Amino acid sequence: MRYIPLIAMFFAAACNNGGGKSANNAGAYTLTEQYHLDADSVTRFAARTDLPAAEADRLFRQAIDKYRNKKDPAGALPLFRQSILKAPRAAAFFEYGNALSDLGNGDKSLQSDMSTQQALQAYHIADLLGYKPLSKLLYNTACIYAKMEQEDSAFHYLVSAIEFGYTNTDQIYKDQDLAKLRMHRWRFDNEITTALSGASDPDRLLWKLFSREFQPLELPVVFDLKYGEDKTFDDVTYDFEKFIPEMRDGKFSRDVGSEFYYIGSVQSTPLYTVVTYAVKDVMMDEAAPLCYYLASFDPNGKLLDKLIVGGHRILDEPFRVGKITANGDVEVKKFAVRYEKDPATSGYAENKMEEMNEVGVDYFAISADGHITPKSAPLAMK
Repeated sequence: MRYIPLIAMFFAAACNNGGGKSANNAGAYTLTEQYHLDADSVTRFAARTDLPAAEADRLFRQAIDKYRNKKDPAGALPLFRQSILKAPRAAAFFEYGNALSDLGNGDKSLQSDMSTQQALQAYHIADLLGYKPLSKLLYNTACIYAKMEQEDSAFHYLVSAIEFGYTNTDQIYKDQDLAKLRMHRWRFDNEITTALSGASDPDRLLWKLFSREFQPLELPVVFDLKYGEDKTFDDVTYDFEKFIPEMRDGKFSRDVGSEFYYIGSVQSTPLYTVVTYAVKDVMMDEAAPLCYYLASFDPNGKLLDKLIVGGHRILDEPFRVGKITANGDVEVKKFAVRYEKDPATSGYAENKMEEMNEVGVDYFAISADGHITPKSAPLAMK
C-alpha cells in the first residue's frame, strides 16, 4: 500500500501556527473561521465533548441540500463552515472539500487556485477525523491533483484509492477530472491494470469493506425507543448503497432525506452474515426514532433477507420493538402508538408519546441458509 496521510507534509507549516486558541484548557478550546482549515486547531476543537452536534448536523444537511440538490456549491460553503464551527466531523469536511473542488474547476484565476488548495486541506482534515470509506477520499484527492496537472501525485492517490477498495472502474475511465491523466495512455493503463490486479474481485472487496464495520452485538438485544439513547453509531455512506435497498429507494436526494447507521453484527458463518443497521428519516424530524433492520447476506454480499425489528418507516405502520437472541430467535412486538400531536405535521421533538398499546407479536428464526423465516411462538425467549 502506497498511501500516506493526505498531503501531510504539504500543509505541515499551516498546521503548526497554533490558531484557534482562546483558552488555556482543552475543554474551552474554540474554533474560529480563520482557522477552520487548520488541522491542529480542528482536531483539538473536535475533541471537546460538549459541542452542539445536532445543530451542526442540521447546518450540514442544509449545506448538502444546497450543494447537491440545488447545484450551488458557492452558496453551500458558508453553511458547511457554520456546521464545522459548531462541531467538526469528517463528512462535513469531505463535502466541503468537494464543493471547494467544484469551485476550482474551469478558469485558472487566483481564486480558483485558492479553492483547489483549500479543497486539499479539507480532505486532509476529513482524513484525520476518520472519514470512511477512505478509498473515496483518496479518489477525490487524485482528481484534484489531476486537475492541477500534478501527474505523479494524481497517480499516487488514484492507485492508493484502488488499493483501499475503490471499485468503480467505469468512473475511472470516464471521469472528466482524470482526463489529463488518461492522455498518458500507456502509464494510465499500466498503473490502473496493476492496481486492479490486486483487487481481482472489486465487488467482493466492497462487501468486505462494508461488512467489517459491523462490530458484534451483545446478545440478547432489544431495539426499543431507549436503545440508541446512550450510543453513538457510525454513519453508513452512500458508497455502500448496493447493500442497503433503502438508500436506493429513498424519496429524497441522497445525504438529505435519510441517515443510515451501522448497528452491529448478529451472526457470521461461512454461508451467511447477519447484521443490523438503522435508518432515520431526518427530513421529517431530527428527533425521529430510528428504524432498525435485521439483514442477512451471502458471502459475496448479496442480500438474502431483511426484516424491520425496531421502529417503523411509515407512520401508519405499527411501531415495532424487536428482541434478538444469541441462537438466532427473533421476537417482534407491534404497537399502536399515539402521540400528543400528529408527528406527520408536528414532528417528534417535544411531542409526548401518550399511548403505546401492543397489537400483536411475530416470531422469526435465522435459518441454516441465512434466511429470516417465520416460526410459531416459542415457550420462552431467553
